[in-house]
Amino acid sequence: MSEKIEIQKKLQDVIINDPDNIDLILSLSRDLALLDENNARFLVDAGVIDRLGKELVARHETAVSELVKNSFDADSTFSKIYFNDVDDYGGQLIIDDDGNGMSREQLLSGFMRISSTEKIHEPLSPIYSRSRAGRKGIGRFATQRLGSALTIITQTADSTKAIKLKIDWDNYSIDKDLMSISNSLEFVEKTKTKGTTLIIDDLRDWWSEAMIKRVYRYTLDIIQPFPISNVENLNPESDHEIIKDPGFTISCFKDSNIIADTQSMFYDHAAAEIMGGIDEHNMGYWKIVDSKLSGVTTISNQLISKDDNIDNVPYKFLKGVSLKAYYYIYNVGLIPKQVETYIDSKKGGIKIYRNGFRVLPYGEEDNDWVTLDESVRTRRYLFVHGNHNFFGFVEIKGDNPNFVELSSREGFLSNEAYQELVDFTYKCLTSAVRRIASERGIKETTDQKDWDRKYSRTAKQAVEEAVEILEDFANEFEKENSDGFTFNDEETKEKNREKANKAREKAEELRHALEFIDEINMLRVLAGLGVVIGEFTHEIFQYLTPFEIDTQFLLDNLPIASEEYEKALDLQGRFKSFRIYASYFDETISENVNRELKVIDLRHVINPFFKSLENDLLRNNIALDVNYLDIDLYTCKMHPSEWASILFNLYSNSKKAMKRRGIIDRKIKINAGKLEDKLFVEFLDNGDGIPFENREKIFDAFFTTSSPRSKSNISNELSGTGLGLKIIKDIIESYQGEITVENPEENYSTNIRIEIPIAKNEDIPNDYF
Repeated sequence: MSEKIEIQKKLQDVIINDPDNIDLILSLSRDLALLDENNARFLVDAGVIDRLGKELVARHETAVSELVKNSFDADSTFSKIYFNDVDDYGGQLIIDDDGNGMSREQLLSGFMRISSTEKIHEPLSPIYSRSRAGRKGIGRFATQRLGSALTIITQTADSTKAIKLKIDWDNYSIDKDLMSISNSLEFVEKTKTKGTTLIIDDLRDWWSEAMIKRVYRYTLDIIQPFPISNVENLNPESDHEIIKDPGFTISCFKDSNIIADTQSMFYDHAAAEIMGGIDEHNMGYWKIVDSKLSGVTTISNQLISKDDNIDNVPYKFLKGVSLKAYYYIYNVGLIPKQVETYIDSKKGGIKIYRNGFRVLPYGEEDNDWVTLDESVRTRRYLFVHGNHNFFGFVEIKGDNPNFVELSSREGFLSNEAYQELVDFTYKCLTSAVRRIASERGIKETTDQKDWDRKYSRTAKQAVEEAVEILEDFANEFEKENSDGFTFNDEETKEKNREKANKAREKAEELRHALEFIDEINMLRVLAGLGVVIGEFTHEIFQYLTPFEIDTQFLLDNLPIASEEYEKALDLQGRFKSFRIYASYFDETISENVNRELKVIDLRHVINPFFKSLENDLLRNNIALDVNYLDIDLYTCKMHPSEWASILFNLYSNSKKAMKRRGIIDRKIKINAGKLEDKLFVEFLDNGDGIPFENREKIFDAFFTTSSPRSKSNISNELSGTGLGLKIIKDIIESYQGEITVENPEENYSTNIRIEIPIAKNEDIPNDYF
């Protein structure tokens, strides 16, 4: 009996006697297809899942962001991400949403289908008509990239049961047919009305708080962090029913503690929160309800007059109008650089809502309805107050017939009511910011006569005085509660306790600011020391030539076979290495004379640096592996000497880590490549690693893992000050880049990753191409 006939009989027998044995039916069908002499069919090895997971989703943060974008595409209003026990490998990740969920058919034809076409045929979501944000067919590979086990629990609004699918990605190993692997699917009781929950176990990476925050940043294009956009959309099932898109929010938790959400990633970085409105007498008012700056919050409403020359003139047509805005000041140290980049990228502006619906185009990019950008251009006020400095909204509640919408539904008719709204909004914002500018010692107008800088004292003196004032405030509030004051209710005492606590919190924040001042002073000392080192490096060259002549004289006059000759030969090699090493740093320091920034080709800084260290690598038995993963690796405009500082600090840290571990075969690996609009450099070594509790601290000033050194070992003194990685971080963040501790590759223990913006095409010199 031929093999083909035998398989056919087995297949027939299974179909008749064991029709539920789908796995065997598929296996026999595959074997039968392989015996087809007239046709050839592609086979898919199960290992392709692992390969595609690694190639399509290189970073674990990107993998999570893709899954979150799938929640957005499913018309979810939120995505909650729970990182459990992720300080080491093997943790758990849960992503929960309230989207449309999936039916069994949708699960099989969508998630379980490699290269599904759903997002091609349906580019808009079914309820809110959102443009699809997730990349086509990436979700399943993202889950495989993250962990070895996946559980999906999903339910639709009209289903009576939920679907539970379990996948063990370890089953998808090489030399297995993809179709032969089955996954458990069952119907279970619903856990909510609709939505999907992904549970990923046995995570392949550990997660730091910085990595979790990066997940949030990677999804910024779908987040509406400021007032949610209730844009009107027609329900596809009805030409009359109006469906409001409530927006989409993301919350990231680590062991139940909130790590990243709208409050922590946006609101907390505002210089001030401004409220405004129209009171019962139709008077406009504003107030600063919260601020990072001391002395600017207002207890009572500050009135706004419609007439600039007459006090207390009410508005006529603004009944039911209110305002809320967050004010951001960039490039003055109030916002961390990396945070500053993504907040500023959201463009800002003041939106208008009418009874919960967004009114376009107000608050869109380049829409200056409040005339803030015009005010900046004409220098009406000198403090920063452009549209990108504000994120907020004006809300019009109730039936106010004075605001007439255009027939095109693109804004309001420019009547007196609209002009009042513009006037009120502008005065509300600029009055509040003017108060902030005054407290910051910023000149408000060009013709201000009584202006005098508040901060003529040193920064440290000003901060120390502010701490004392805040402590006095706290003591006074507590004294009112205990001595000589009688209050009729407990509520007043509680308010005083809250004020005292807040004053002490602000005082503590200022004490931390004093630590930064000490850091700046230390950096000033190191800058001065850098000048001395530069002079030393330059002057040392006048001694190198005599050293080389003398060593050559010894070699010419010593017996070749003698021990002295070998010592002289070794000495000559060391002087040669020293010349190469000193030449590299002399050239780098000489470039400091030219302060012009220029595009840096990473090859042109990495290769010369390690060329100068060839003998040092050899003496320390360090194997170097440099990998350029892309061709054009041009950074944004930087100073060449900054890369010398970056590479030298990373190299010295790696060398010390490997010495501490006491290993003989030492390894350093450099990966350099592109990731969207950023370049990255990964610096890996096989030293003693970075303990979990230090992963977030190593970039802090004065934090060091080096033990105190004696005066006799002064050569390593600077590398143990705890400023090396802090200096690198400051350099990188000054260009809106980022430096982080990442998961290392196999056979390595530490991975320091740098991301820096890529060069603009117009900035790249022609001779670079």
